[in-house]
Amino acid sequence: MNTIRVTVFSRLPHHSQILTGFRLLQTQGWNVNITDLVRNTNTPISDTALIRVDYMGKTIFYDLWDGYQCMDAMRLALAQADFYFKRSFSPEKNKLLFPDHCRKMFPLGFNYHVVAPGTPFAEPLWKASAKQLLGRIPDRYFTPDRFEGTAMPSQAPAKILFLTRLWDPREPGLSEREQEEREQINHMRIALIRALAERYGQQFVGGLNDTPLSRKMAPELVVSHRLTDRKQYLRILHSCDICIASTGLHESIGWKTGEYVAAAKAIVTQPLCYHVPGDFREGTHYLSYCTAGECLNAVQVLLDDPVRLHAMKQANEAYYREFLRPDILVKNTLAIADSY
Repeated sequence: MNTIRVTVFSRLPHHSQILTGFRLLQTQGWNVNITDLVRNTNTPISDTALIRVDYMGKTIFYDLWDGYQCMDAMRLALAQADFYFKRSFSPEKNKLLFPDHCRKMFPLGFNYHVVAPGTPFAEPLWKASAKQLLGRIPDRYFTPDRFEGTAMPSQAPAKILFLTRLWDPREPGLSEREQEEREQINHMRIALIRALAERYGQQFVGGLNDTPLSRKMAPELVVSHRLTDRKQYLRILHSCDICIASTGLHESIGWKTGEYVAAAKAIVTQPLCYHVPGDFREGTHYLSYCTAGECLNAVQVLLDDPVRLHAMKQANEAYYREFLRPDILVKNTLAIADSY
């Protein structure tokens, strides 16, 4: 097989899933070479959420941005690309913003932070060792198998999960629109936690991570680090049945949604603003809501119908194994390139 050349332009955590996918292909005998251009300041797309892959004489770009930001870098990459796989994929925006390139654009899928042994540019061993000495879990712990789950019938009462964070609307450099978006996200998340806690009590595991902003906006909803520590969070995730998701920055699909799918959970989420590969359908893989009240109604629909709840878990487990597991996600993109 010809060498697959992967070029990385930044150390953003957004890249971890794609690099993990290529690393897993390496362990399966694929000829993959990964090059680090992070420190090459002459590269126009340095410090961006883009990965370039040269494959069988074709140029592929992976776009891991939350939305459609950094337009100049996107245009430059699209001009070079034969295939452009975008995490936050909107056919309407593609046609409007990139009419000359929209036919080469494809949905990439859900994103989440996952690593594999030997994944290039993961945290160095010294940093991982230091974390362990401080009682913290190094990133290299979070391999695909830590997220993967099997769809099991729920034990009554089924458990509901929503552990989340708030975004600071006063962060420097934000536009007025970005500030408003963050305020809306924060108010929705706070409303959801309050409503779910009031309705379901001990059946609900949820709250805000402990930050100055959380303590200022909703101190009664702040939960212990013992719940939000990532290793502990994964243990809790696997013990729950129905997982709540809310829209992320730039209308993106939050990383938690990818984790929920990998863990084979039933999902209740705000409407998905972007497309993913495959037939990921409302009613089969998730239920949607626009208000806290609608979220409660969707959760109750699943609680009242254990058969439907289990079927949704099974659908998400199947979707993960066909579309989302990191090596499968990358293989699917290369198969599309092969088909043209």
